Amino acid sequence: MMKHLLMLSALAVLLSANKCADTKMGGNTTTDLAALAGGQWMLATLNGKPIEMPEGAKTPWVKLDQEGAQLSGYGGCNQLMGSYKLEGDRISFPGLGSTKMLCPATSDLESKFLNALRLTDGFKMDGDVLRLMQGTTELATLRSAD
Repeated sequence: MMKHLLMLSALAVLLSANKCADTKMGGNTTTDLAALAGGQWMLATLNGKPIEMPEGAKTPWVKLDQEGAQLSGYGGCNQLMGSYKLEGDRISFPGLGSTKMLCPATSDLESKFLNALRLTDGFKMDGDVLRLMQGTTELATLRSAD
């Protein structure tokens, strides 16, 4: 009887530890959605380099809707819109679009940001930092504005 209790206890600890590991790696979609969605994410780096905005320009950002898997945002000149798909530690932004205003001072940055979003197939969370990934390559980091 005691042997069975020890085995059950060990199994419970193992399952609990596995659940924690899944959450850290993006394995719990509910937790991931709660951490990602609803807040505003401000662009911090692209391709490993800090972004530099011209004086007076607003920082690009995205916001992921919790209910409808919709994305809204700002690319540095244009409004962004589209949808996102979240499955475990995988995220993608299908159907991403933007308005078409011309802003010479920020068009290069906006183009690189949109390209990073289109290439994204995964993510990692580090506290209030969202890392957008393509495989093992970090494309961009965004910081929570909340």
